Amino acid sequence: MTMRSLRTLAFTFAAVNALSSGHAAAAESTQPPETITVGVFTVAPYVIAGVDGPQGALVAFFEQEIAPRMQVRFQWERPMTVARLEQSLIAGRVLFTPILAKTTARENAHIRFAGEPYIRFTPAIAVLPGHPLSAVTAPGDLSGITIGWVQAGALPPFMQDSRIHLDLAGAIDWERTNLDKLKLGRIGGAYFSDRHTARYFAARNGMALKLLDLPVPGTALYAAFSPAAPPSLVERYLRAAGEAFANGRFNAYLNRAVAEP
Repeated sequence: MTMRSLRTLAFTFAAVNALSSGHAAAAESTQPPETITVGVFTVAPYVIAGVDGPQGALVAFFEQEIAPRMQVRFQWERPMTVARLEQSLIAGRVLFTPILAKTTARENAHIRFAGEPYIRFTPAIAVLPGHPLSAVTAPGDLSGITIGWVQAGALPPFMQDSRIHLDLAGAIDWERTNLDKLKLGRIGGAYFSDRHTARYFAARNGMALKLLDLPVPGTALYAAFSPAAPPSLVERYLRAAGEAFANGRFNAYLNRAVAEP
């Protein structure tokens, strides 16, 4: 074989190799993103049950800000109770949830809480604008005021003071029920585990409210992963969340969800 033939053959092999590498890279870049099954519970305006699945500020934020940074596709399960979500994580039926309160029992069940809590609920009492109370500093401030809440709903110790009279709604749409009672004067205030939930339902009921934040620590909510989730997935979330939640970006989604009809 002549030197010229060898050079031609070498060039041909190099061209074929480059073409093969190019095809492989193109195939890799067009691979569909990894699908992650996500479970949620409803708490407006963060997560709202929609016709085709969950909606709300948290869902929109994770779809638009977190998923692209993680290079995954979220498959959202229909909203479920917190108890069912907990069991679904433990069993690996869902790999991830964006918000869950950290407890010893959940950690003992090997649910993995990731990073810092980017979302924190601020409990508040909603009253009508003309109410004489302008701030709540101690349980005694609520003495003699009937406060609406929901049956079997968890309350902070602050709200379990014997001087506070609770009126517990049994309706599924208890938020609207309590705001209707407030409007009619049947209760003097309504408790919400997060002030943004009160803002959301007041906007949809056409009500003006005065929100009195309680002087208690808010509930810290973490992203949580199933024990079946690979560590690399948690690491990708941590990197993505650090970027996505920076500069108050989530607040824009939250305020938009409250304001939209």
